[in-house]
Order: sequence, then C-alpha cells, then structure tokens
Amino acid sequence: MEVLRVARRLLLGTAGVVALMVPVVFAGLRSVAAQEPARPAESKQWKFAVVSVRRNNSGGPQHVGVATADRYQMKNLFLGYLLRMAYVPQSGGAAFYSVDQFIGMPAWLIGDDDHYDVDAKVDEADLADWQNPAKQPAMLRSMLQAMLEDRLKLVVHRSTREAPVYLLVVGKNGPKFKETNPGELHPGARPMPGGGTLSREQNDDQVTVHYFGVSIAQLAPFVLGDAGRPIQDRTGLTGKYDVTIQRPVPLAAQPGPASSDPGPSASSVAEQLGLKLEPAKGQVELLVIDHVERPSPN
Repeated sequence: MEVLRVARRLLLGTAGVVALMVPVVFAGLRSVAAQEPARPAESKQWKFAVVSVRRNNSGGPQHVGVATADRYQMKNLFLGYLLRMAYVPQSGGAAFYSVDQFIGMPAWLIGDDDHYDVDAKVDEADLADWQNPAKQPAMLRSMLQAMLEDRLKLVVHRSTREAPVYLLVVGKNGPKFKETNPGELHPGARPMPGGGTLSREQNDDQVTVHYFGVSIAQLAPFVLGDAGRPIQDRTGLTGKYDVTIQRPVPLAAQPGPASSDPGPSASSVAEQLGLKLEPAKGQVELLVIDHVERPSPN
C-alpha cells in the first residue's frame, strides 16, 4: 500500500520499505552545539479539545494521520510517526527530519508491536481556523506537540551539528515538472501527510507515482528517501508542483524468490525531476528526545 510505504519512508528515511525494521539506530549522534526549545513558531499554543490514544490490539488496515473537517485520526500505526508530523526543521530548507536527525528515539515508538489508534477532536471555537488550508498545517503541528507533551510526557530540544549533506539543486536543463493548477481535479488521489495528494499506477515491472500540489521541501523525503545524508533544498523553487516518478516494482513484490532490493538511488530519482544532489558539508538540525513515556490508557 503506497500510503503506508510513504509513512514508513517518512520516519525511517528508506525508500520502498515494505516491512518495518526495529529497532532503528537513532542513537550514535550527539551534539554540543547551541540548543533551543522545540516549540512552534506560532504565538498561540493550539490544543485538541478531546484526545483518544488507544493501543491497537485488533490489527486491521493501517492509516497514516488524516485531517478531517473537525478532527485528526490515525489508525494502527506507530506513535513515532506523530513526532515526524509535529516537529519540523527550522533550518536547512527541509519539510521533515530525516532518520539521522532524531536522537534518542526509543524502539517502542516505531515498533510493529506498539501500534495505536488516535482520534483527536478540534474545539468548535477553532473549526473556522482549522478548516482554513493556510492555517491548518501550523495548527496541526501545535496541536500534535501539545498532545504528545500531555499524553507521552514528551520533552525535546533542538540542536545542530556540522555533517555531510546533499544540496538539492536544479539541473542544467531545468526542472521536469509543472507548477500545480489549483483548479485541476485528480479523482482517486489520496491525501499525503503535510499536504498534497498522490495516486499510483502499476504494471508488471514498473510503478508510476503522481504527486499533486506538493512543495520541493516536502517532496524530497517522500521521493528521494534515504540518500545516506540529510538533503537540504537549494532549488529556489517555492511553489506547489505536480511531479511524476517512475520506479521499478520492488523485487519483493514480484513473483519468485525474495531478494534484496535497494531500489533506485536518490541521485537517479532526482535526475528524473531535472534536479541533482551535490555533496557538501552543512549545519544539520537535530531533534533530541530528552524524555518520553508510553501513553496511559484512556
């Protein structure tokens, strides 16, 4: 399922992941650089009116977090996904933290044995703002942070270190995708975390994925996956775009004996987009987990 694969790619930073691998090595990186509280930039601390966080013991379909007209819901998924949605880098031009930018993430937050259902209702007084597409992303981050701090006793801080990075830049022939037409409809496309939608087509040996209404900073972790180092957006492209990516069908999904399938490299995928990755050194922002607890039942 592409949406589930996207969710795992977001948190684990690996393209085409089918089975979640835990524990993931988030430790091993430490920083003594300047630190700052990881709080939303917005002046108001938004909060959900009612929150239900329940351990999923029944299995069933797994659904990434989806914002509806009056709430936010997630089904049968690891809680670490919510950290990825709640906290975004304040520097470097990326829309999400990569796997190496989380420090101190316990295995249970991303484990297949620790899945949860989340149902969080927005206060009626906040619905007008919540239903405003320009305001909802910041509201959601603030609300998720408040929920994690309350239910998981989460304490985090941001830190920086110098490390190898890739700079995502425009190739010499320009980008190979178009700016989004807001009036164009895409029937059957599914919501993506962070905004935009996607749809996919598959034949015997190739998967084609269409992304609609996404930013370059948002697109990089979805499409480029784990490049081996953080990717910093230097394209200068600030709009919303429609992008199509073609990938071979993962070997594990094809008939016959299973084998390792690293998939296409981040560089080759970038080339499909008319972009390229340039190795460099830069300041990398980290999200350090100082304290977190399993949520109490409710």
